[in-house]
Amino acid sequence: MPTVDRPAVVRAWLAARWNGSRLKSTADVQARQARLWRAMAPVVARTPAIAHLAGHPLADFPVVSPQQVRADFQQWNTLGLDRATAEAAARDAETGGPGKVALGVAAGFSSGSSGPPGIFLNNRAERAAYLGHLIARLLPKSAMVRRKRVALCLRARASLYSDVTGAGRFRFLFIDLASPGEDKLAKLEAFRPHVFIAPPHVLADMARRVEDGAAWPPARLFWGAEPMGELERDWIDAVLESRPAPIYQATEGFIGAPCRDGTLHLNEDVLIVEREPVPGTNRFVPIITDLRRTTQPMIRMRLPDLLEILPNQCSCGSPLTAIWPVEGRLEDLWRWGDVAIPPRAVDEAVSGALGPEEEWRAVASPSGVVVEAAADLMDEAVLAVKDLLRERGVTVPVTAGGRPPPIVVKRRRVRWIDG
Repeated sequence: MPTVDRPAVVRAWLAARWNGSRLKSTADVQARQARLWRAMAPVVARTPAIAHLAGHPLADFPVVSPQQVRADFQQWNTLGLDRATAEAAARDAETGGPGKVALGVAAGFSSGSSGPPGIFLNNRAERAAYLGHLIARLLPKSAMVRRKRVALCLRARASLYSDVTGAGRFRFLFIDLASPGEDKLAKLEAFRPHVFIAPPHVLADMARRVEDGAAWPPARLFWGAEPMGELERDWIDAVLESRPAPIYQATEGFIGAPCRDGTLHLNEDVLIVEREPVPGTNRFVPIITDLRRTTQPMIRMRLPDLLEILPNQCSCGSPLTAIWPVEGRLEDLWRWGDVAIPPRAVDEAVSGALGPEEEWRAVASPSGVVVEAAADLMDEAVLAVKDLLRERGVTVPVTAGGRPPPIVVKRRRVRWIDG
């Protein structure tokens, strides 16, 4: 029996498309957010960690980190579930089981790229709302009536994603992130997806394997989970004949989606995104409040992602905030004294010197930078970083390391290590 409520998915899809056409201004978006926030009061009252703030303005709520919510898991869900019970259900989901933790409620793990994996909970209504919103934001209007093949490359299975099969006329293929590259390509060539969603390092690997032209040219490519530079995006577009579009998705929710022009917009029709400025830069880190989650509320969750607003309004005309694709984590901002160098600048310098198809890594610390690349490209990589630092007035040594380590879950090309 499917775990997704298809009529509810269709309603969510229609609502997302309707809101997308009805919201014309920032004032419209804010009015909708205020209405949804007022409706969250009963959910807040059922959440032990914040129950005493039910009915209060959002500004009265504490800003919390993902680590705090993980540590106080039982205080941050409305079902009284303990972490051990939810973890057992999430492990069941990873092995292909339903991951049920209560009637209609499923659990799953995040990728765990920064510390222990987070656990997400969702009930049938939340899964339907998520899928309807996702389909409306990522796929054309015909997606709910014309059969589509969707392939998704993840670290582990989760019912939240596999439920797409029951959401409409979809065939769904899960590809294990840890499987060999040749196996991934063979599955894609056999399945021939209309839509393929994968981390950038997987898309890059597929592009290297089909340099003479894609045998499975998907209509749409999407990436998430890790940064992708513009040069790499252009190269993958040229090889796979489809320009990758960014998705901003985390344990904390579906945060951003691309418009028809491929620009990433924050999903402010269902979220409130406060901006905490990052000193010395024009970036901010987001503080997320999800206005629809009822099983595991996400209220004023501070994420460690570096975001930058686009300087001009997107040509699509949407009032939802347009941002650059997520370039990395706050902890990987290079900083020496008052000088801050964001990951995108490092990527542009090194990828511009080596070519977008090459793998590399640059690890900085207060005492200098270690660059990792193929032996025949090392001199160019080191020189690119030296030139970048000189332009920014930073005088620390830049040394050559070995080849970049194998990618396990997520590729993090630009790193900062304290000490």
